Amino acid sequence: MKGLLYSIMIALFVMPILALVIFYSQITTPQNIDTSIRADELQYLSNSIEEDLARFIQINGKRAIIASVSMVITNGKGLDNASLRLAEVVENGTLYGNLTFVDQKNLTIWEKNISSIAASLGFNISFSNSLTTVTQNDSFDVLFNTTLYNVNISDANAEMGILKNISVTTVVSVEGIEDPIYANKTYVNISIPIRKSPFNKYSDINNPADLSNLTLDIINGYYHSSNKGASFLDRLEGKVILSQKYQPYGLESFIYLPNLTSGFQSSTLSDLDYQFWTSTHGYLLNNSYQSYNPAVYSWFRMDILTENDYGLNNTLNQTT
Repeated sequence: MKGLLYSIMIALFVMPILALVIFYSQITTPQNIDTSIRADELQYLSNSIEEDLARFIQINGKRAIIASVSMVITNGKGLDNASLRLAEVVENGTLYGNLTFVDQKNLTIWEKNISSIAASLGFNISFSNSLTTVTQNDSFDVLFNTTLYNVNISDANAEMGILKNISVTTVVSVEGIEDPIYANKTYVNISIPIRKSPFNKYSDINNPADLSNLTLDIINGYYHSSNKGASFLDRLEGKVILSQKYQPYGLESFIYLPNLTSGFQSSTLSDLDYQFWTSTHGYLLNNSYQSYNPAVYSWFRMDILTENDYGLNNTLNQTT
């Protein structure tokens, strides 16, 4: 009888505890699942912001380059600091504080749009400050690096958040972009796009009598990497010689004299662009080579110090 009584008493004591455990398990388990899902959503949003920033800088970096080239061409004057001005366009949509784009696509507007999207998902987001740097990645690409500091993404209801710096690096090609140096030097609107030469200037012309590749370089205005000619960012600044801050990523091409107005069609200067703009004397090819393509080689000249770069050993007439 006592055993039965104790059993009943234990059952009456344990059952409320068991019921309480079951009750709390039913209300807390879904909450744990919701929190886990929300944490995943927070992380996904954070990753998406970083990916979208990279896409934005890729697109706006190209726009910044085009806008800067347009200003140089319009004014006939190089930028004071190409790296600084390109960063200004990306961040503020301005050049020297002036508006450059009608739709004002810039980093500040991007941050506002991202904040609106985050809010629609129930997240709060704030940005502290940003820094964009611009330099040459190689001769034909410009490197944009943007860092957003103290990016705070949070959900007050779920009591969770992320505080981080977001940094992205994107490479923007300048191929197809107009070379601003022509407008800067000639004060006329001569459109010369930067196009990478398909030829290796050091090895493709093994036989000096075969000037086909060089001829195509001259006629098409193809560009080669250079350790002497101005880089693209130098050209935006109106420079014709590679500066120390952008080494070793210079560019060089041959000037096709028929494209220039008569006042710039010199009869004595080297037609390698940085030599032409620095008034460096150039020599004609020997008569035997001029007959290869008279339309080009009757006027084409090159400085003796660079003849080997293009496989022209012993082809220049150093008396002309």
